[in-house]
Amino acid sequence: IFSRMRTLKLLAATATLMIVGYCIYFDHKRRRDPDFKKKLRERRRSRKTVNLAPSGAPVHLSEKDIEMYFVTQIQRGEGLITSGDIEGGIDHLINAILVCSQPGKLLQVLQSTLPMEVFTMMLVKMHAYESAERNAAVVEGEAINAL
Repeated sequence: IFSRMRTLKLLAATATLMIVGYCIYFDHKRRRDPDFKKKLRERRRSRKTVNLAPSGAPVHLSEKDIEMYFVTQIQRGEGLITSGDIEGGIDHLINAILVCSQPGKLLQVLQSTLPMEVFTMMLVKMHAYESAERNAAVVEGEAINAL
């Protein structure tokens, strides 16, 4: 006779083993795919693509170009904030965050160097941009589905 607790433990262990087995099976299947490495390289290349064109077409830039753009945006943002144009400075700092390879670390640095009001305004503006981008993607997807 199994107790209720023992039955639950057995079911949990069985479910865990099934999930792990499922993951291992599909990982093995994915790695055996002859196009896997090709797809992986292509995905990594596409992540390095930075969308800076106003038309929305991706522009392929070297890492050096991206780094120069990043430094320029940081300098412009700091300069504008120092001169009193907070909104303009925040826009440039957001551009720098978008192309930064480690945005989390940059946000930590900005949080410690910017006044709290300015940092909060920047986060609010970033959230607004993100929401607008998400809404634009939904509208674009609906338009495609309507065709």
